[in-house]
Amino acid sequence: MNQIKSHKMKTVKVLKRLALICLLFVFASGFGQDIGGIVKRKVKKKANTEIEKTVDKGLDVVVGNGETTTKEEKQEDGTIIVVTRDAAGKNIPVPNFIDPGTAIFIDDFNTEKPSEFPSRWTQLSGTMQNSQVVALGQKEGVVQFITSSRMKPTFKNDNYLGDSFKIEIQCYFHKKGNESYTLNLQNKDNPYHNYQITIRGDGIVPAGTSSQYARFPYKLPVGWRTVQLSFNKGVLKVLYEGYQLINIPKLNKGEDKIITEFTHLELSALSHGSGEFDSMVNHVAIAHHGLPLYKKLIADGRLVMNNVNFEVNSYTLTSNSHGVLDGIATMLTEHPEISINVHGHTDSDGTDESNQTLSENRAKSVVKYLTGKGIAASRLSSSGYGEKMPVDNSGTEMAKAKNRRVEFVLQK
Repeated sequence: MNQIKSHKMKTVKVLKRLALICLLFVFASGFGQDIGGIVKRKVKKKANTEIEKTVDKGLDVVVGNGETTTKEEKQEDGTIIVVTRDAAGKNIPVPNFIDPGTAIFIDDFNTEKPSEFPSRWTQLSGTMQNSQVVALGQKEGVVQFITSSRMKPTFKNDNYLGDSFKIEIQCYFHKKGNESYTLNLQNKDNPYHNYQITIRGDGIVPAGTSSQYARFPYKLPVGWRTVQLSFNKGVLKVLYEGYQLINIPKLNKGEDKIITEFTHLELSALSHGSGEFDSMVNHVAIAHHGLPLYKKLIADGRLVMNNVNFEVNSYTLTSNSHGVLDGIATMLTEHPEISINVHGHTDSDGTDESNQTLSENRAKSVVKYLTGKGIAASRLSSSGYGEKMPVDNSGTEMAKAKNRRVEFVLQK
């Protein structure tokens, strides 16, 4: 009996060692391999949930629909924080934090070519490139920081943030060394009013001062971290995985005057440059505190969406578009008096004829998705305009990204 027991114990040990070797092989394989077992969730792929919002001076306090709940909670020290939890009581990022109707910049890197520089960004320092990982069973676009680097979203004028905005970012942590990502809120008119939010594997460091390190309440595994920042006229709030770590009612840097606005964002990453454990970002979104979808549609007569995406040269919707379209479906459900025409537009690559057909089919795909969500087909129509109606004629990659768009036009 002792010999049999000893043999079983040795077998178990061998199996455990084999499992550990397999796990290490996944990491050693680099970016082309499947990290789906490590990735907890993808905000950019998460479908929007129907929620009810009230404004909390910079952060939307959300009452959940049974699936998620965001609420204020009193801590032992008397402070009030905002926490988002799922039905099982686990912390999650706030759903619908970025309203597509108020977004001014969204990039998930899915339409980028690997090994090239991200087309919607400007390099400031370091070395970075587009890459892909396999997560949740499918390829994911990321920007890979080969060395410690700094970049910024490309705008004609670095004066787009203002006094009220939101930023959402999803970044990866291998839990190796001192890896970190920093949101550099810039004020080009008054550099003294620049402000840093540094994201680490287990918390947030405001103003780049370690003494103010705000840590997540429990240990997190290797994987993606979602940070959601809200700024409104001096009020700064930052959520880390749905848990509010930063709440500053009057933002300043040691002087009496409160910092009430910023001009633009710069993103930096501290990377080890090993290839195996390079820093990665797969989602960045910037939005103003503005009108919800319905009010914007009524005010402007249309919603212009650059974040409804399709497979390359195809009219198959990418999964990261589902959340955006779910928001449109929710609006249409809540306002049954509205009918819309879906307009499809392409960039100038390819022939006029192929682009015309592609734009028509893409608009029809959006209509099909919305009817699948219960919206009556009689309230929806579609049109394709190919490359005939560009919004940017500069010919750059960023211009082409702007021209590839879906518009929801109010039918009167």
